[in-house]
Amino acid sequence: MSARHPVHDQKAAAARFIVRLHSTKADPMTPRSGCSLSQGGKALITAYVQRNGTMTPMAIQHGQPIPPEATWIDLFAPTKDEEALAEEALAIELPTKEEMSEIEISSRLYQENGAFFMTATVMTQVEAGDPATEPFTFVLIGRRLVTIRYANPMPFRAFTAQVQRQAELAGTGEIIMIGLLDAIIDRIADVLEKVQRDMNSISRTIFSRQKTDYEEVLRKIGLSEGLNSRARESLVSIGRVLSFLSRPNEVKPHKVLARSLKTLSRDVISLSDHSSFLANNITFLLDATLGMSNIEQTGVIKIFSVMSVLFLPPTLIASIYGMNFQTMPELALKYGYPVSLILMIIAGILPYWYFKRRGWL
Repeated sequence: MSARHPVHDQKAAAARFIVRLHSTKADPMTPRSGCSLSQGGKALITAYVQRNGTMTPMAIQHGQPIPPEATWIDLFAPTKDEEALAEEALAIELPTKEEMSEIEISSRLYQENGAFFMTATVMTQVEAGDPATEPFTFVLIGRRLVTIRYANPMPFRAFTAQVQRQAELAGTGEIIMIGLLDAIIDRIADVLEKVQRDMNSISRTIFSRQKTDYEEVLRKIGLSEGLNSRARESLVSIGRVLSFLSRPNEVKPHKVLARSLKTLSRDVISLSDHSSFLANNITFLLDATLGMSNIEQTGVIKIFSVMSVLFLPPTLIASIYGMNFQTMPELALKYGYPVSLILMIIAGILPYWYFKRRGWL
């Protein structure tokens, strides 16, 4: 699942074509005069510019405009003041973090002033063992891509390093976005593969004849379910973004880019199906774990029940001869005490033999 065959070749071929989503008579991404993009000297925006055959990241400092040749502008964890400042510099209205977190489709996928706004849910903190999901917004405007994010997951870090070595992966904003989505889908595939391996290991543990710590097994199942559910949530949102990108609009995308979108869409569908399979497998293993735990607890309770039944007849005999009546002939017998002991032993052995014969023990 990690070998993502056709897409990389298609991205390299697509780099030779310029895809315009709308008329570029006046590029709205050209910064207005006098607009600064950071405050206090702290970098707010990273612009990726193609120079000497490589993609060079430029940290935009105070008073610097966005380079007009930049094809990718990345906003990482901007504050409200920085968002307002970036909106003025980029001449577009950017969604806030609260707006990015909304679940309505109309708030996540829309077109405004010639720009295409797409918000996807991306898995983060998987390496740290504390998986979570964060909204990531992609804005396609002209030939440029603007990304807004509040986390730095592995797919972004890996693609950023790759695009600096292979400038053909960043020919236009559309190609960059496809590359980012491809990296995110790759990472989800790796996560689902890990969940599959964990499920296989848990299955062997549950059904082995060795002593099993079912509390630890339940904890592992819970962690795997959390990974799988977050991966599925991310796949659903990415699938919607790909459908939004593939829909007919004023400018038809190049065939190579259209094939890349179809390939990614098929990957998302196949991974979603695999995630559903894993969800059913997790449910089965959860039921099996609870069932095996109940069997173990039932065995312990059965032991206490059998012991109670075995000691009941001897206790009855001992209770009879423990009564304080004046006329009890057996108390005067010479061998009354050993006879009562023998009776209690026989009374205990007979129930045990009967249970053993019936297969209850």
